[in-house]
Amino acid sequence: MTSESVPPRVLPAQKQRRIPELLRLGRKPPPTVDEQLEDLARASATYFPAIARRLGQHNRSQLVEDVWQNAFAKVTERLREDAGSVDNLRAYMRRVCVNCAVDELRLIQRRSEILVGDGTAVLEERENAELDASGVYYADIRDELRALLTPMEHRAVFLTSVLDFTSERAAELMDVSPSSVRKALGRAREKVARHRPGLGQEA
Repeated sequence: MTSESVPPRVLPAQKQRRIPELLRLGRKPPPTVDEQLEDLARASATYFPAIARRLGQHNRSQLVEDVWQNAFAKVTERLREDAGSVDNLRAYMRRVCVNCAVDELRLIQRRSEILVGDGTAVLEERENAELDASGVYYADIRDELRALLTPMEHRAVFLTSVLDFTSERAAELMDVSPSSVRKALGRAREKVARHRPGLGQEA
């Protein structure tokens, strides 16, 4: 029997119908939104340097983390609304991180400008901020601090612990030397530590 006499092999109709499905099974399905977000969360540390560079002199580990969380929330919202709307997710995440850092700088600048114009208004209207990772919020003890500290000590604490300025930047806003700010902070921490043990011990 020659090869020409062998009839060509024909797939049954049922298998022919399944060919497109079998071809699709060989491809890796696109990642889900949750998988994409998990991947971003695992790679969070890779975005921190870009955030820190954009924050400049305001670069603090807690502020960098806050900016990252804000950016991650925005990206999560975008992906939940339209999963196919972002082609290069990592590049998009980086851009959102930088934009959030710029927004944070603008917010700090606005607070700074208000403070220079009228410090009392900012002290009264500042939103909650945790002091020195102590679990105590500024708004909860604002009146207590005012009674306990001198105006200069209070302002030094507010600028460095609440607004997260450096001693040098606080000194510019207060029109004093950085060493004066550091001394005022030292005195304030001693008073607070005596009055409220456990608060104000962390620099």
